[in-house]
Amino acid sequence: MMRFGHSFGTVVRGRRFAASLLCVALVSLAACKEEPAGSVMVEGESLAACGDQRADQARLKALRKSDDRLRRLLAASEANAITEAYRALDAGDFRLAAATTAEGINTEAYGVQCRVLGGLQPWTVRALAFLPPGAVPTSNDLASGATGFGRRYNAVLLADKRYPYADVCRPIDKAGAKPETAPDTDAGVDQPYGFVQLGTARMAHGLGAAARRGSVSDIGTLISRDKQDVNAPDLFGLTPLAWAIAYHRWPAAQALLRAKASPIGAACQSAIDRESPLQVARVMRWNGVIRAMRPLVTEEQFASLRQKPRWQDASLNEFNHAFSELKERYEDELSRQRFAKHEMNFDVDTDGAITSCRMDPGSESPAFDKELCGLAVEIVRWTPARDAFGTRVPETAKLVVGFGGAN
Repeated sequence: MMRFGHSFGTVVRGRRFAASLLCVALVSLAACKEEPAGSVMVEGESLAACGDQRADQARLKALRKSDDRLRRLLAASEANAITEAYRALDAGDFRLAAATTAEGINTEAYGVQCRVLGGLQPWTVRALAFLPPGAVPTSNDLASGATGFGRRYNAVLLADKRYPYADVCRPIDKAGAKPETAPDTDAGVDQPYGFVQLGTARMAHGLGAAARRGSVSDIGTLISRDKQDVNAPDLFGLTPLAWAIAYHRWPAAQALLRAKASPIGAACQSAIDRESPLQVARVMRWNGVIRAMRPLVTEEQFASLRQKPRWQDASLNEFNHAFSELKERYEDELSRQRFAKHEMNFDVDTDGAITSCRMDPGSESPAFDKELCGLAVEIVRWTPARDAFGTRVPETAKLVVGFGGAN
């Protein structure tokens, strides 16, 4: 689930007074759930009221039992990748084997590339091992151990006709170069999820596969005959409507909307979640679709799509260093003031540059305030604000700083 919001904290102490850059007060939008802090293997208890396949408690229990069993077999070097892959397929468990890294989930170490904006979430994979930065599998690793098991396991899953996500995850040697998918580009991301060239699909693969292909007739059959839920998210958290939008299938999206598909997505999603249909359209800068779905959501939901400016880490670190040097130069004056928090309020233009700065409240040293604002204008850079359609707009932002003598 996607979340927007930032916090920053650091403390710098002078010889006779304290000063700190306390936080960045930008935007903190509540998500529909808290991420559980348990195993990366299986997740879902917090989705119990969301109509999500990850919320089925009996299924979660079975997945945990299966993962525990696999861990024991791997530890004893007794796991057979082919047997385990078919066991998973028979159980409808389509999670790929993956490694965890400092950057997130990695399936490429095990021979698979997945096209998912923002990367895979923990619940979408069976995490087998931690991959240290810069680690390169040896020939022995490829033949045995977690790497060898993971590659064979994934190869079996992807080759089986029951695997429903061949549009999303493919063997590396068939995937090609991964496109850039930075969501903050002005032009948008043309294909935020999945491969442009579709794989083989069957009706059994469900509404998501039909939506990716734009098959209005299949969508109608799956809804009317098979009673499939138009708002049920799949393994990747996307609903059929989100997939139709991601693949530029507007007639399919219209069919789903007529069937009461939600522009917000699943019951537990919000408009700001990166998997929600509205957010997918926004990332693609598909303004016509956004306008078409706007009457189907509340004004509050639509307004939540706006993004406030986001500070750039490197510039804020530089500013904090300059701030500490400035307070040392004003040490005598600041030490006579009682420690207090002060807001630095900025106007930020569409290029992310500060055009004005105001201290609220001002300190007892106007010269210090002026220099501090000058440093912020010169150093701090922001990712520009964007409106609900993803267009850059001028906006306000602020930092909160604290300085003065110790209480």
